[in-house]
Amino acid sequence: MPRRIQVLTERQRCVLQTLVHLYIRTGQPVSSRLIARHLRRRLNLSPASIRNVMAELEEMGYLTHPHTSAGRIPTDSGYRTYVNSLPNTYELSTADRKAIQHSLQTRESWDALLQDASRVLSTLSSAVGISRLPTLEQLHVHRVELVPISSSYSLLVVIVDSKIVRTLLIPTAEPLRPEYAESATQLLNQHLCGRSLSEATKVLATVVRTLEGSVSPAVLDILRRLTDRLPALSQPSGRLFVSGTAQLFRYPEVASAERMRAITALVEEDSVLNQLLERYERSLCPESLFIGIGRELQLSVLQDYAIILGQYRTASARGVVGILGPKRMPYSKVIPIVRWVAQRVSELWSQT
Repeated sequence: MPRRIQVLTERQRCVLQTLVHLYIRTGQPVSSRLIARHLRRRLNLSPASIRNVMAELEEMGYLTHPHTSAGRIPTDSGYRTYVNSLPNTYELSTADRKAIQHSLQTRESWDALLQDASRVLSTLSSAVGISRLPTLEQLHVHRVELVPISSSYSLLVVIVDSKIVRTLLIPTAEPLRPEYAESATQLLNQHLCGRSLSEATKVLATVVRTLEGSVSPAVLDILRRLTDRLPALSQPSGRLFVSGTAQLFRYPEVASAERMRAITALVEEDSVLNQLLERYERSLCPESLFIGIGRELQLSVLQDYAIILGQYRTASARGVVGILGPKRMPYSKVIPIVRWVAQRVSELWSQT
């Protein structure tokens, strides 16, 4: 890491940007001779002069070099400076735009849409595609239905924003008669529709207290049971959809068996990945991206990786899409991909 904040000279900035660009493209330590060749028209410096600049950048903490090579590779600070210097005007290629439009179309199931989003992100970025439903507690109840399914259980069906459907199994002391189920359903819709799931439990508890003595004991009993069980519906973090872990085999620096086992375990462990996304989702706003590189992610297994996240919005909540890949990813290509997928998901969500 840089020892202190320093303003790079034009020469240092050009050398650093060129070196990071070349390392992203080749995956090999970059020599002064190669940089001199690429900057011939811009700076016209000799390889010896370039080596001096590279030594300065290494001393400042932006570059390092493998023991077996005279070439340099970027540190996390080098990547960060490079990414911060990229313009915000990179356009999505026509081919990528068409691929996203073809892959992301209106779906009856939002689970299916977000699974498609993770797939197209993975395919176009050659990295791991990630998408996540909004945390359920943010979403507003659209409709509720209580369905008796056996002598000892009923099923609560909750439809929230944009046709997301979640169910909850409710144990009953005795078979719930259809007329009682219908009465309970009417009361639930009357008091819960338009409210967020995080509000629903408190509202329902108040409703139960006010209804004592005025409705059937069977209806009151099922509403009490629902009050106890409803928090379980909004407790889990947003559902994750992950695609393309095998894409990481494209990058020799992270493709060893040990590293692949570690990243696969992370991807398959929803709770850890959800916590990571929640940490950085808070910093996002519409049109913005979060880009975390290496040790910035504060997780040892991700010190060789970078994450790019974009926010999409529903009527009452927000979620994230993004990619997880090696630090040596083509940022100028993948940044507009993530941004455009997030915008596309928001558009589709608003059309429902």
